[in-house]
Amino acid sequence: MSWNTGVNYFADLAKSADLREVIALYKQAGLSLTKDLRTLNDATRISADRSAVAYLAKYIAFNGDISVPVLTMHTTGDGLVVPENEQAYRSVVDRAGHGYLLRQIFVARAGHCTFTPAETITALHVLLNRLDTGHWDVPSPADLNAEAASLGALNVAPPAFTSYRPAPYLRPFDLPGEGRFLFG
Repeated sequence: MSWNTGVNYFADLAKSADLREVIALYKQAGLSLTKDLRTLNDATRISADRSAVAYLAKYIAFNGDISVPVLTMHTTGDGLVVPENEQAYRSVVDRAGHGYLLRQIFVARAGHCTFTPAETITALHVLLNRLDTGHWDVPSPADLNAEAASLGALNVAPPAFTSYRPAPYLRPFDLPGEGRFLFG
């Protein structure tokens, strides 16, 4: 469902959290970043498949309309579903006026959903506490790690909760007039 019609690669890279790294790597390799960005901007564009977009609009698009407490947990090094999705989701939920129902926690680890059983149970305790008390009390990463560590053998790796703020998601697609967003 991805497309690049209307994308300006210079503008997107300028907003990217990886801008300095990309510039440094191009410099180190002796390559022209400007030339490559021009090549991308001048290339034939790929349009979205209408049926794929329609499917996503019907079943996947975020509208931020949550009515129950939601706790998300994401690894900071997820290359499959990038952590920037969490920023995009937070933005949509906030725009819908439901940010008070959403909390997000992060685990400093590579991979998609590579949480330990102890981290998962610890996160579940945070959500259950919210349901029991009616208010959020999300412990600090150090306290989350201590709780996870107390679960002993369920720690197949050291607990790795961390403070993390995802970079902006660069290409959300607003479904016109619907207040819903696709992230692709």
